[in-house]
Amino acid sequence: MKVTLLTLGCKVNQSESNRIESDLLSTGHEIVSLKEKPDICIVNTCTVTSKSDYQSRQYIRRALKTGGRVVVTGCYSELNGHEIHAISSDVTVVPNSNKSDIINKIFQKNRVQVPFIGHGKSRHFVKIQDGCNKRCTYCAIQMARGRSVSIPVETIVEEIKLAHSSGINEIVLTGIHIGFYGNDLDREISLDSLVAEILKSTSIPRIRLSSLEVGEISERTIDLLSDQRLCDHLHIPLQSGNDQILRRMGRGYTQHEFNQKIDKIIRKHPLIALGTDVIVGFPGEDNDAYRITLDFIQKSPFTYLHVFPYSKRKGTPASIYKEQVPSIEKDERVSQLNEISDIKKASYAKQFVGHTLDMIIEKQNAVSTYSATTGNYLKAVVKSTSLKKGSLVFSRIEKASKGLLYTNPIKLH
Repeated sequence: MKVTLLTLGCKVNQSESNRIESDLLSTGHEIVSLKEKPDICIVNTCTVTSKSDYQSRQYIRRALKTGGRVVVTGCYSELNGHEIHAISSDVTVVPNSNKSDIINKIFQKNRVQVPFIGHGKSRHFVKIQDGCNKRCTYCAIQMARGRSVSIPVETIVEEIKLAHSSGINEIVLTGIHIGFYGNDLDREISLDSLVAEILKSTSIPRIRLSSLEVGEISERTIDLLSDQRLCDHLHIPLQSGNDQILRRMGRGYTQHEFNQKIDKIIRKHPLIALGTDVIVGFPGEDNDAYRITLDFIQKSPFTYLHVFPYSKRKGTPASIYKEQVPSIEKDERVSQLNEISDIKKASYAKQFVGHTLDMIIEKQNAVSTYSATTGNYLKAVVKSTSLKKGSLVFSRIEKASKGLLYTNPIKLH
């Protein structure tokens, strides 16, 4: 059968969709675009914001127009099945708890497990855990995903070995809350011990950590980043720089505690890329509270920001908080912080002109240029006529403009 797979949201969803795609290909199905009129369209949805809900519904409607069978899974389907069936009663909803077995659910037969193959991907997302034990007052993901469940170390290591043998040179360790890794397993198992085992038992050239909470970055985590195989990049969600807002969010740290950890990281790794998430317009964030966040961000060594306007999520404590912030104020704050993000990224990129950085080739742009991403999470243009997608290349940085690097390759890994 011809199958289309549409994915929204986080790296966990991308990892799960990659696995579904691999299973489909290994059982004889063909992956096609919507334009090719698939027999089945699988929509892997997201519900992190109201915009994500809207996009999920749009994807479902687009899928229905193909005339084929539509199967919906992911976090939006977990919490909003009634809204999906209001769009069409013909849609099949597969909850998150059954997503890993979605092929069996669709085709009503057991699939044969086969080794993972890369299928032309430039990197592979390795899901190490699912769920979250925290209860941030604005977030519905804990309701959609449940409590943290870790994947065994041996399973993760084997997946990485298979990915590497299939031509993958970068893996991203991902999950809903990877800092919880191992809490439900043996007492000696943690994210740090998992990374150490991956370094010991595999030869994958590049390992990247996805989003990691500040309170779960240990001294050992910081030390492990000294290994050349770990990407010089951390994404550490801030959400707010105002202590009162952080308390209302249920984040579990203060601005001072966040800043102390960032300082430790920078002292050990002065050129590391540090990204963060910021929510603006959380209930009660007046101009003074926002100004504190703005000032903190401007002074902090972040290299880029992911900025989101607060989005009310049904069933969360924050959804009934008073002092909701008008949309126009949220939009102004998003715009201001995005401008700061662009400035920070451009300034960070300029530091590397004249240096050599490793980068993964992602796609060919024109006859003689390729797009790539460096280990420290900068986008790059590579001048060449003969590079392969997914290859690891060492390139000299000739120029930086608006955060984009222009490079010439020196050697392949």
